[in-house]
Amino acid sequence: MMPNTLAPKTDVKPFVLLLLGLLFWGMMAYLMGSMAIANGPNITDDFCFAWVGKEYGILGGAYQYYIGWSGRYFGNVILHLNPLIFSPDFDYFTWGTWSVMALGLANAIYLSKNIYQKPWWNPTVLWSALIFQAIGWYTIPGFYEWYFWFSGLFYALSFQLVILFFNLYYFEKAKWIRFFILPLVLFFLIGSSEITMIFFSAVFGCLQLYRVIKNKRIEPELWVLGFVWLIGLALVILAPGNAIRATKHIALVDGLVEAAKNAVHQFYLFLKEPLFWLMNVWIILFGTGKKQEYPLSWPLFFGLFGILILGYYLSFLPISLALDETGIPNRTLSLLFMYLLLGSSYLSFVLHQKLPWSLSSKAQFPIQLIIMLLILPMMHFSKSAYLMATEISSGTAFQFAKEQRARFVALQQNKAESVEIAAIQTKSAFLFNEEISTDSSHLWCKCIAKYYGKKQVRLKNN
Repeated sequence: MMPNTLAPKTDVKPFVLLLLGLLFWGMMAYLMGSMAIANGPNITDDFCFAWVGKEYGILGGAYQYYIGWSGRYFGNVILHLNPLIFSPDFDYFTWGTWSVMALGLANAIYLSKNIYQKPWWNPTVLWSALIFQAIGWYTIPGFYEWYFWFSGLFYALSFQLVILFFNLYYFEKAKWIRFFILPLVLFFLIGSSEITMIFFSAVFGCLQLYRVIKNKRIEPELWVLGFVWLIGLALVILAPGNAIRATKHIALVDGLVEAAKNAVHQFYLFLKEPLFWLMNVWIILFGTGKKQEYPLSWPLFFGLFGILILGYYLSFLPISLALDETGIPNRTLSLLFMYLLLGSSYLSFVLHQKLPWSLSSKAQFPIQLIIMLLILPMMHFSKSAYLMATEISSGTAFQFAKEQRARFVALQQNKAESVEIAAIQTKSAFLFNEEISTDSSHLWCKCIAKYYGKKQVRLKNN
C-alpha cells in the first residue's frame, strides 16, 4: 500500500554552501594546526613573563606588570599563564594555538546560532561561523601575533570576550546570566586590552545612553553593568604602570591630528580587502534569510555608523598621545580590523532589513554560489597562508623548531653559570625568529638567564 504523503525533500543548497565554507575554512585550519606543532616560546617577552610568573606566581606576576607597565589587569593574568611557568617543555605552546582556534569557532557558532535562531548543527549556522572565522584568519595583518605568539594571545581573547558579551546581552534571558555572568565578562573585557576598552566603551556607552534617554529610566541591570564598567575603567586608567609606559609626550592637537591620519590610513587599508566587500554584499543581499520590520530608523542607522567611527578613532589616541611605539603594532591593527568587520556586518544587516526590495527565490542560490566561488580563491592571496604552506611543505618550520628546542634543552642541562647559545641556522619567515643578543645585559638574555637559573646567557659569537 502506497503512503498518502511523500517525505519532504531535503534542501541540499545549504549543504553545498557548508561544503564550500568548510573548504575555505579547512585549508587555513589545516595550515594553522600543522604550524602550531612547530610553535614554541618567542624570544620576545615569553621568557620574561615565564620567569616573572615563576618568581611571583601568576597573580603576583600580573600585579608586578600592573604597577610597572600596563593597566590591562585581565590581559596581565593571561600573559603570566605562559606554559613555561608549568613546564619547560615547548609542546604546550601547540595547545595554546589550538585552544584559541577552538574558542573562536565555538564563539562564532554561538553567535551564528543566536542570529539565525536555529540549532547549532544547522548547515547555515555552521557555514556562517566557519566563514566569519576564516575571513578573520585570511585578512588580519597581525596573524602570527594573534595565534602563534603566546604573549599576544590576549588580543584574540579580548576580541572573543566582546563577541561573548554581545551574545549574552542581546540573546540570553536568564537572570543569573544577566546579573552574574554578563558583569563578569564585562569586567574581564575592560581589563583585557586598552583598545578593546576604548572601542567597546564608546560604542556600548553611546547605545546605552540612547536607551536611557528613550526609556527615561535606568534599568537595574544597567546599574550593575555601569558599576562594574566604572570599576574596570578606574583600574585600567589609574594603574601605576601607565605613567611608566607613557613615555611619549606630544601636544594634544598634534596627537589628535596624528590619530586621525592613522585612522584614515588604516580604514583605507581595511576597505581594500576584497573579503570585506564580499562578506557585506552577502549580508546586504540575504541577511538571515527572512525580511522583517526593523525598528531602527535611518537617522539612527547613521547615528550608529557615527558611533562606530567614533570608537574606531578614539582607539588610536593612546598610541598617538602617550605610547612611544614605532608605528602601530599589527596585533593592534588586527583588533581594530575585526571590530570594523563586526560593526560593518551589523550595518549591512540593518540595510538588508530596511531596503524594500529582495532577490527572487530562484536567483538566491546562484548568486550565493557565485559569491562563494569568489571567496574561495582568496586563500591564495593570503600572505600568512602562503608562508605557512611554504614552510610546512619545505620542512623549514619543523627544522627551526627542532633547533630551537635542542639549544634550550642544552641550556637547561648545562651546569655552568654563564652560557653561550649557538645561533639557529634555519631561519623561519613565519615563526617569530628574533634572535637573542650577544650582549648578556639585553633584556631577552636576562629573562632567559633568570628563567633557567643562570647568571648570564648570551648568543655565541661566530
